[in-house]
Amino acid sequence: MKNFFKVLMVLGTLLLGACQQEEASAVASQTNDISDQKVYFFYQTTCPHCHHAAAYITQKYPNLKMVNLDVRTKQNFDLFLKCAKKFNLPQNSLGTPLICMGNHYIMGWSDADENKFDIYVRRFK
Repeated sequence: MKNFFKVLMVLGTLLLGACQQEEASAVASQTNDISDQKVYFFYQTTCPHCHHAAAYITQKYPNLKMVNLDVRTKQNFDLFLKCAKKFNLPQNSLGTPLICMGNHYIMGWSDADENKFDIYVRRFK
């Protein structure tokens, strides 16, 4: 039952992000660039690693302003590719989640990535 509520919390977070997604997409399309002043969270709703990352971030940093972008939309996918290009990531090995924050990125998610995220996010709190 506890896991059920965790899954609901993660889905709610992603859905809330989807509500913010339109605004984020509009802002991103206007600037057409990745800002070093924002945290970008590129995800897919079917990605279990995305759900794990979103749950961790939401629980530990509930007030973090993060731009949530579902890569299934063209506009968000284009921004996803710009983030990859910024960090010279090869297109044939891209995956989600991809978190871009300043001069750092995290692609994929594991317990070790939690520590990296904690370090990288300090300047955005």
